[in-house]
Amino acid sequence: MVSRDSAAFGWAATAAVWLLGIVAVAPLVGGHPLTVAAQVVIEASPGAVATAAIEMLGSMAQPALMAGIAIAAVAGAAGIAAFAEGYGTTRRQQRLLVRGVAIVVVVLTAAGFRAAGDGVFWRWTLATALALAGPAVLRVLGDDRRPTVGRRRTLRNLGGAAGVAIGGGLVARSIGASGSGGGPDPGDSLDPVAEKRDRGTTTPDSGSTATPVADRNAVENRRETENVVVSVADTDADFGYDFTGMPAAVGSADDHYVVDKAVSNPNVDAERWSLSVRGAVAEPFELDFPALLDHPESRDMTVTTACISNDVGGDLISTVEWRAVPVRALLEEAGVADGAVDVVTRAADGYTEALPWEVVSERDDVVLAVGMDGRTLPNEHGFPARLLIPGRYGMKSTKWVETIEVSAGEHEAYWEARGWDEEAVVNTLSSVRAVQRRGDRVGVGGVAYAGRRGVDRVEVSLDGGDSWADATLEAPPSPHAWRRFRLVTKAPDAGPKDVVVRATDGEGNRQTREETGAHPGGSTGWHGVTVSL
Repeated sequence: MVSRDSAAFGWAATAAVWLLGIVAVAPLVGGHPLTVAAQVVIEASPGAVATAAIEMLGSMAQPALMAGIAIAAVAGAAGIAAFAEGYGTTRRQQRLLVRGVAIVVVVLTAAGFRAAGDGVFWRWTLATALALAGPAVLRVLGDDRRPTVGRRRTLRNLGGAAGVAIGGGLVARSIGASGSGGGPDPGDSLDPVAEKRDRGTTTPDSGSTATPVADRNAVENRRETENVVVSVADTDADFGYDFTGMPAAVGSADDHYVVDKAVSNPNVDAERWSLSVRGAVAEPFELDFPALLDHPESRDMTVTTACISNDVGGDLISTVEWRAVPVRALLEEAGVADGAVDVVTRAADGYTEALPWEVVSERDDVVLAVGMDGRTLPNEHGFPARLLIPGRYGMKSTKWVETIEVSAGEHEAYWEARGWDEEAVVNTLSSVRAVQRRGDRVGVGGVAYAGRRGVDRVEVSLDGGDSWADATLEAPPSPHAWRRFRLVTKAPDAGPKDVVVRATDGEGNRQTREETGAHPGGSTGWHGVTVSL
C-alpha cells in the first residue's frame, strides 16, 4: 500500500491534470466547468460578500474566484487521498472510493460543459471525453498495484498526462475553429446603417465628421501619470480637443469598457434566438433577430455609458454610436395592461433588471440596442440585443436580453438585491485625461458627464483647488453623451502642479467634492492629478 504522502500527491496531480484538461478543451463549447462553478458561487453568495469582493479586488474578483476553486479542487483531492490512507482503508474500499469519485468527476465535467456551452450534444460529450483523457492516463500509469517507480518516473507520468490534456485541447480548438454555430457573426454589418458607415458620420445627414486622430508624431516625450497622459509637443499649433491622451468624442466598440457579473459570457445563436415580449400585456409576441433589426422605429443613438463601480477618474466610461429600438414602441405593440408596475428585462445568463413602466412610458430613449459602430453587437456587449438607458449606470443595461416582461408588481433586480442603488442615476462626473505642453502654453483636457442633465460648465484648477478657471466645452455628440473640455493657459512655473477638475450639470448643480466609494450609488468626488512638465 502506498504512503499517505504519495497517495495525496497522486490524487492532487490527477486533479491538476483534470483542471488543465477542462480549460484546454473549452474552445470546443465556448466555456468550461470552472466558470460554471464560479458562477454558482457568485449567485449563492450573500450580497454583502459579493460587494466586498468587488470593492477589494475589482476586475480581478472573478479570476481570483476561479483560481480559488481550482486550488480547492486540488487540495480536496489530496485531502480525500490522505484521509483514506490515514484511516487504513482496505484495497476494496479504496477501489470503491476511486470509482465513486470518478463518477462524480465525470458527472460534474459533463454537466459543466453542458451548462457552459450551447447545448449541442456531441460538442459537450466530446469535450468531456477529451478533458478526462489526461486524468485517466495518469491514473493508469500511476496505478499503485504496480511496483514503485520513483520520483523521476512519477514526474514523467505527470508530464505525459499533461501532454494528453494539452493534445485534447488542440483537438478541441481545431474542431471549434472549423465547426460553427448558427446565426450571423456578431461582427456582421447592419444594412440599415451601411450608408452611415461608408460616409463615416454620426448620421447620414448630420454633416459631422469622424474625430481626427491626435498627431502622435509631434510628441517628443510622453508618460502616463495616474491614468492621465502627460506629454510635451514640438509645435506651437493651437490646441484642439484631440491632443495626445484625449479620448475620441465618439469611440468604438473595440475600446468600450466591459464589466459583467457573468464569469463566462453566454453564446447566443441568433438563428434560434427570439425576443419575447410578455407579462401584463394584451397581446404577447416574439420577434426574431432580422425582424428586430428591421423594426420601423429603429434609430441611431450616440450614448455615453458608465459603470457604477467606476472610481473617480476611472476609465469604465465610454461613448459609442448604437443602433436601437425604443422599448416603449415594442410594449405599445403588445398593449400594456392597466396596473403595470415594472418593465423587467431577462438575460440569457439569468441576469434581470427592472425599470418602472411610468419611466419607460415617458421616454423613447430607453432602448433595446442591436448594433454598435454600424455592426451587430460584439458578444461581450450583449449580442444579439441589450438594454440601454441613457443617464443610468451600466448595471441597469441588461445584456443578452431574451425577454421583456411587464410586471404587475415590483421586481427586485439582481444588483438591487445585493445592496446597490435601485435607480442608479449617474452622478455628475469629470476627469482629467490629458495634459500637454506646447512652448509657453499648457493644455489640460478631459471629459465630463452628468447623464440626462447635461454639462453646462467645467472648471480646472492648477493649484489643488485654490483658484479656478473655466474650461472651453466642446458641443456634445448627442444629448446622451459626455462633453470634452480643454483649458489652455500660460505654462506655469517649474515644479509639480496639482490639477483638479469639477463640473456643473445642466440644472446648475456643481459636482460634489465629497469623496465616496462606488457602493451603493456610484463614486463621487473631484478628480485630480499631480503633474510636472
